[in-house]
Amino acid sequence: MFPLAGFVAIRLAYQGLWKQAFYWIFTLCAGAAAIVAGKLAFEFGGWSIPSANLYSISGHAMLTASVYPMLLTVLGSIWGEKAARIGTRTGIGVALLAAVALIAGRYHTVAETVIGMGVGFIVTWANLRPSRRKLPAVQAPALNGLVLGLVLVVLASVSLYPIRVQLWSKGLDWLGVTERYSRRIATDPISGGTVVTIIVQWRLRS
Repeated sequence: MFPLAGFVAIRLAYQGLWKQAFYWIFTLCAGAAAIVAGKLAFEFGGWSIPSANLYSISGHAMLTASVYPMLLTVLGSIWGEKAARIGTRTGIGVALLAAVALIAGRYHTVAETVIGMGVGFIVTWANLRPSRRKLPAVQAPALNGLVLGLVLVVLASVSLYPIRVQLWSKGLDWLGVTERYSRRIATDPISGGTVVTIIVQWRLRS
């Protein structure tokens, strides 16, 4: 998502909309920071609202709800305002489908997904509200081709996952973290309701 968000900023800057490009990056980072803060509060402090099945807010839902509407709106603006509006609606549809997949796949609870998606849509609204929506139709085939390159960047970053895990572990050692919280989402076979199990992992500092 972040490489695609970078493409949105580059495209806006190419169209001469530098202020909108910086505003997009700022609001996206602010939304991501809010999600990260919530995740860290649960993972390192055990903060949660069990009555609402709220533990780890969905960063995937937040990024999908913010990046895809903006990305498809900016790409749609190449062909005019009508195409840009279609892009916005399509991006919102993609975000909703992603939210359903996160819930159905037991990656997040309904509350975690809805809050994450809500933060993402706030970022989208902040950037696409009428007072800020200025997307002139500017052709840039070469720039649009960067999307493929950015996808390749995403795939390459996956190969660096073991390195990132090690860096994360060293960072936890440096901060003196000795316990981490996680949760497992399942369905009660009798009632059909959602059952969340909290897992505490103790770490020995190296």
